Amino acid sequence: MKFKILALAFLCLVLLSTGGVQLSRAKVPTPIQEDPEITELKEKQKYTMMEIAMITTALADYVTDNGVPPKQDGPYDENLEFIKALSPFYVRNLPVHDGWGNPYLVYCGEACNGKYGISGCGADDFVVVSYGKDRKKEDFEFDPDNPGAGLYEIESAEDFDRDLIMWNGSWIRAPRSRRR
Repeated sequence: MKFKILALAFLCLVLLSTGGVQLSRAKVPTPIQEDPEITELKEKQKYTMMEIAMITTALADYVTDNGVPPKQDGPYDENLEFIKALSPFYVRNLPVHDGWGNPYLVYCGEACNGKYGISGCGADDFVVVSYGKDRKKEDFEFDPDNPGAGLYEIESAEDFDRDLIMWNGSWIRAPRSRRR
C-alpha cells in the first residue's frame, strides 16, 4: 500500500515537473454579441423608463402633499405651470423629452379618462407616457381584467416603437422584466 502511494506521488511529481500534465479548462460560452442598434435602443428605453418613474414619483409626492396632481393634459414644455408645480421641490429638473426626443405626455385627474382605454380616473390619478422610437401613439388599450397584458418581450427593433405608459406608479405598457 505504501509503495502504491509513493509511486503515485512520484508519478505526479514527474508529470508536473516536465509539463506533462495540462489542466484542462472548461470552455466557457462567449456571450452573444448584440446588435449595436439594439444596444442603443435599449439604453434609450431604459433612460426613458427611468425618467417616467422619476416624473411619476414627483407626481405621487405632490399628490401626497396637495391631494391632487397639478393640472396637465398632454405634452408640456418649460413654461407651463405643471413644471413650476413640480420643479425644483419634487424633482430638481423635470424631464421634458424622452430618450428619442419626444415630448413626455402627462394626463392628470379627469384628463386620464379615455387615454389608452383607462376609465374611472379620479381627481388624484395620473398617467405618464412616451410614444417610443417611432414617435407615434400606439393603438393600445388597457385591460383592467388582465393588467399584465400590456407587458411585452423585446424581440426586435420594432418593439421599441411601443409606447411606455405608467398609470399611478404602475407600468401598464412596458417591456417585461427578465427573471434571473
